[in-house]
Amino acid sequence: CNSQAMSMTMNANPNRKRLRSNESDGCFALQRKTFVNQQMMDQQDPNKMKRILAKTISLLFQGAKNQDKELVIDQKASLKAVRLLGSGEIDYDMNATSSWLGKKADRKCRQCDRMSIVHADCTNCNLELCEYCGVNCNTCPEKICLNCVTIFHCVSHDLPCCEQCKMFL
Repeated sequence: CNSQAMSMTMNANPNRKRLRSNESDGCFALQRKTFVNQQMMDQQDPNKMKRILAKTISLLFQGAKNQDKELVIDQKASLKAVRLLGSGEIDYDMNATSSWLGKKADRKCRQCDRMSIVHADCTNCNLELCEYCGVNCNTCPEKICLNCVTIFHCVSHDLPCCEQCKMFL
C-alpha cells in the first residue's frame, strides 16, 4: 500500500513549477487589512447621515429655545430690583436682591471693559451695559447706556430718559 502511494507521488510531475501569472493580468494588487466599524458604514449611507443631521439640528434649536426662556426670566427678575445710577453706583431693593447681594464682579463689560456685577442690555440700542456705562431711565425701570443718553438729548445725565418714555414727555 505504501509503495503504491509512493509511486503516485513520484508519478506527479517532478519538474512541475509553480505557475506564474502574467504581470499584465493585474492580479498583484496591494492588499491591506482594514478595520471597518458601524460608524464608518453609517458615514457612507446618505440617508443615515441626513437623519443624524436633522436630529442634531432639532436638539440644538430645542436647547437654545429653552435656554433663552430661562435666561430672560431669571435676568429680568433679578434686574428689576436694581437701579443703575451711573459711574459704578448701584441702588437696589434689599428684599429682592438678597440672593446675589454678596456677588462679586464676575466678568468684563463689553462696552467699557471693566469688571462688573450687573450685565444688562440697553433698551434703546441693545448694547451690553454695566453699572459703569449704564443708567436707569428716570421714569421707568429700563436701563440705557450713556451713549443713548447723549444721542437722545436728555435734559442732563441726572435725568436720563429712554426712547419709549421720551415719546410721552
